[in-house]
Amino acid sequence: MLITEKTQMECPVCGTAFREGEVLCGVCQKRAGDDYQPLDMVRSSYRLHGIAAVWPNTENVTELFPPDNRNTASQIAWASFVFSLVPFLGILFVPVTLVSGVAGYVAQIRRPGIGGGATAALSFWLSFAVTGIQVLLWWLMYIVPELAPVV
Repeated sequence: MLITEKTQMECPVCGTAFREGEVLCGVCQKRAGDDYQPLDMVRSSYRLHGIAAVWPNTENVTELFPPDNRNTASQIAWASFVFSLVPFLGILFVPVTLVSGVAGYVAQIRRPGIGGGATAALSFWLSFAVTGIQVLLWWLMYIVPELAPVV
């Protein structure tokens, strides 16, 4: 006599056995026929399977660069200024900020219609403050080990 075992499908996310005719997992709401996806564990922990992603209202989103700023050099200056705010490694972006800030300001003077002069000047002058903070951080990195008591 052959004994045949009834094979039950298991949920690929949580391992729960599906009941007869069940389409969704009773624990994590994963669909029975779907494959495992990398984010399934996160989605199942929040019970988000089968729920469409809802994006927030994007009508009042402010732009990083004003739409009237077509000055590429000033945009590069502002982006490199933002990157220069990273502790320690940001000091590598300060020269780029200075050079592109001057280039952006000069480009705005030569062609006033492209805009971006204020952004270029602001990133240029703020980069000096960032340079001071970065130098302070590097100095602290070298001075702190010397302040440790010698045992």
